[in-house]
Amino acid sequence: MNYRKTRFVNCFLTAVAVWSFAGASSAEAPDKLILSRSGNLPIILTAPHGGQEVVPGASLRSRGSTLLDANTIELAEALSKRLRTALGDDPYLVAARFSRKYVDANRAEAEAFESADANPVYQAYHNRISAFISEIRQKFPKGVLFLDIHGQSEDPNVVYRGTRNGATVTRLIEKHGSPALVGPNSILGFVQLKGYKVFPPNTPLNDPPEDRRFNGGHTVWIYGSQNANGIDAVQLEVGKLLRTDSAFIDHLARGMVLFYKTYLMAGK
Repeated sequence: MNYRKTRFVNCFLTAVAVWSFAGASSAEAPDKLILSRSGNLPIILTAPHGGQEVVPGASLRSRGSTLLDANTIELAEALSKRLRTALGDDPYLVAARFSRKYVDANRAEAEAFESADANPVYQAYHNRISAFISEIRQKFPKGVLFLDIHGQSEDPNVVYRGTRNGATVTRLIEKHGSPALVGPNSILGFVQLKGYKVFPPNTPLNDPPEDRRFNGGHTVWIYGSQNANGIDAVQLEVGKLLRTDSAFIDHLARGMVLFYKTYLMAGK
């Protein structure tokens, strides 16, 4: 084989290797940008805005909030560990490692990103949630809880509840009544009894209504139990100072355990 032909072949093989590697990297990238774990409790925790990783090839979003919900992945992980300790099993967990600057996983697809390179990551995040919901509904057909964990800084010591004023927990309220959302054995009912401020306070449902800024985004709306195949879904907007407060995290986890024992155990 002459020099020119040898050089051509070597260049061709190098190019194929580079293309193959690039293709493999692109295919693997969505999964690497998502933290997910299957579980064995009827509880799903998600955190869409706590990641800081770059989405390869994607452009930055120019519309909507791009702010980081700091420490929300860590909060989801901490709650998961506490549930494991208290109940002996893990909840399901899905968290976005990718930055909201590239993809907002809590928005409808048309508003979530501005670059085709971001689409696989967005789809992978929601596909993982959908798959876990299908699995968890098979295991626990009578009762499941979905908590979508966010962070807000306007009121750093307050937790805001978002359910579209009860719509996304339609099945829970039909089965157990409003105390499952606002009573002493509800998650935020317990948290409030321990001295923390929640909004709305645990007064009769919709009196007052949820704060329109935090009353439930895309995620709880598309997966909530107002939909035929949905599950009871609550958005938690946790104040900045509470997300790293171990005492608060302990009480939030204990509220989840109480809720599980009161409203979900019968569904196992």
